[in-house]
Amino acid sequence: MTKILLLLLAVGVVGLAAAAVSQHLRYVKIRHERAEDRQPLLHSGSAFHAMTLVKVPAERGRDGNFATLRALRSAIEVPDGGTVVYAGLVGMTMVPSSQLASDWSAVVLAHYPSRDAFDRNRGSAGLQQVLDGCENSHVHGFQRPALLNLVIPVGLGALRLRDVVLRKQSILPFQPVLEEDAVPPLLMKRKEIGQLDAYRDVRDDAVVIFNLIQPGTAEQRAADRAYGLEMLRGMAEGGYGPIHMGRAVTVEGDSEFAQFAAVYYPGIDHMHAMIGSAFMNRIAPGKQLADTLAVATIPVLSKL
Repeated sequence: MTKILLLLLAVGVVGLAAAAVSQHLRYVKIRHERAEDRQPLLHSGSAFHAMTLVKVPAERGRDGNFATLRALRSAIEVPDGGTVVYAGLVGMTMVPSSQLASDWSAVVLAHYPSRDAFDRNRGSAGLQQVLDGCENSHVHGFQRPALLNLVIPVGLGALRLRDVVLRKQSILPFQPVLEEDAVPPLLMKRKEIGQLDAYRDVRDDAVVIFNLIQPGTAEQRAADRAYGLEMLRGMAEGGYGPIHMGRAVTVEGDSEFAQFAAVYYPGIDHMHAMIGSAFMNRIAPGKQLADTLAVATIPVLSKL
């Protein structure tokens, strides 16, 4: 009897491990193919990451945005510099910040072997020349724990398993909210989300939202946790979610943010459906932060 129980336990452990590996590989495939993200799965604890936001003069058009992104990549990927792991066109600002400008054209996310390597590259003449050619720019760093980011897909898988076992009501497909029932901020956002449609010719199957987050009071944090759990439930069900999470690090200016997150969503149609859904109408009031900057981007690294 004991041998049978041990065998069943071993089979269960192997099954769970196989499921975890399969879940992780599925998310890696999505991250590489849809989000065009090139972040190595494993990296040193001394690694440093930086997000560079740029505002390109409007008269340069989309070609100017691509030219600036290519120039940024060349200035970052120099000997003893960093590696660009994500690049995107900013389709719209989802949530404006009270501390930073909110009107941006493009974003680059770079991985550096250390903070010293970042600081050297940040002060280089080549990078400064590119940024000087922009109407505005902002660089924000973050520490990205490799282990935390490795287990995110597994955690989402566990959350989905919990919902199935508990027979939680499905979130997907999103059900539209009636206009007369929609809260005013959501009605406004439903109109604004149309800005993403202008990028369908670039690609329409991936949107990555970059977030700088400053939590609020204890009461706000409690409400935001409830909102976040519901969002994660939808991500777990739909097979999308965070691809980068870590502690925000101020490297210029005096803005204060505690967290950084880059979250993949499966396309422009998904964003329309989510923002216009009864689900979002129900949970949106729970999103309560002291401050945040959230920008929706379209992946373009493969085009640089």
